[in-house]
This record gives sequence, C-alpha cells and structure tokens, in this order.
Amino acid sequence: MTLTLWGRASSVNVQKVLWALDELGAPYNRHDAGGKYGRTDTAEFAAMNPNRRVPVLQDGNFCLWESQAILRYLARRHTGLYPADPEGRARADQWMAYCDTTLQPPFITLFWQYVRLPQTQRDPAATDAARSNLGAALAVLDGHLRHHDWLTGAEFGIADIPAGSLMHRIHALDLMPAGLAGVERWAAVLAERPAYQAHVATSFDELRGN
Repeated sequence: MTLTLWGRASSVNVQKVLWALDELGAPYNRHDAGGKYGRTDTAEFAAMNPNRRVPVLQDGNFCLWESQAILRYLARRHTGLYPADPEGRARADQWMAYCDTTLQPPFITLFWQYVRLPQTQRDPAATDAARSNLGAALAVLDGHLRHHDWLTGAEFGIADIPAGSLMHRIHALDLMPAGLAGVERWAAVLAERPAYQAHVATSFDELRGN
C-alpha cells in the first residue's frame, strides 16, 4: 500500500521522513501542508493530528504524527534501518532522543534568529546562548563519531537521520564549530547519499523573514 505524507518539503521534520522513505524504498505520495500551504487549520487535518502540525503519515486508516515516531514506525515496517538486537535498538533510540532534547532545540533557536525572523526582531543574547548550547551538543556527537562510522554501529541506520537532517543547514548558516573532525567526516559521507541530496540539501529560502 502506498503511504501518504502530509507536510511541506522545507520542514526539517518532514525532510527526516522523506529521507527515510527513500532510503527504505517505500512508495509514498506527499501533500504540501503547513506554513504558506495552509491545510493544518482544517477540521480534516485536526482529525489526523490534533496538534495541527506536520509531518503526518497515513498508512491506510492509520495516522501517525511526530517525526521520530514516524521514523521508528517506518523502520519497523520495513527492514534495513533499525538494528535487530535490543541493545542496538536502544542505542538508536538514545541518539534519536538526544537529537530531540539536546541537539535540535538550540539549532531551531538559531534558525529562527538567522532565517525566520526579520533582523530587527533578532535577539543577540538568545543567539549567543543557542550557539554555546549547539556547540556543546555537537561536541558530544563528535566524541562518538571520532570512534564510530555511524551512530549505531558499522552501518547507516535510522538514528543517523534526525541529527543528520540538521547538518546541511548548520553548514549553510556557518554554525559548525571548528575542530569537530568526527562530525565533519560523518556529515560529508551523509551528503553523498542520494536521498539526503534529494530532500535535505535543499534551499530554505522560502522560510526567510523579511
């Protein structure tokens, strides 16, 4: 059965799902929603996700929201990205949670400050704090990637997608601290993957504030 994904392609959380779908070779259709495309304020969309946010995945009559939950569902529905052993799955869940709680929040603050907000509304104190927090989060990632090819073992897996989906914009906005050789190597290898090139290494100009 063909899956249906709701969400604009410029959303980093939608990009995570698109990347995973292509890596898995899963057939899907995507419908723009959110931001300038609207749709999230309709009763029909609220029936799929009461938070009225993207992404939302439909699999027949089953609807799922929250990008990390969608990634785990896809990885369980299809083979190839989720480790088979309990320890490997726990490690994947660990790094996915780390992205949600520690890596992505300061990045989102910086993305809003540098991209979404007009220059007159930017907050230098918030920017400085977020840069410090992002640097600390990336340093933890680097400590692991200096000794491992991927976040969960010897092969690319589902855990590489959430953090990896931020790398293009981190580099584009010159937010990567110097000296993180492990992260830089990993990000360069990710950037060679066709699904990353198709869905992550894309323009975000439509999101810029005035």
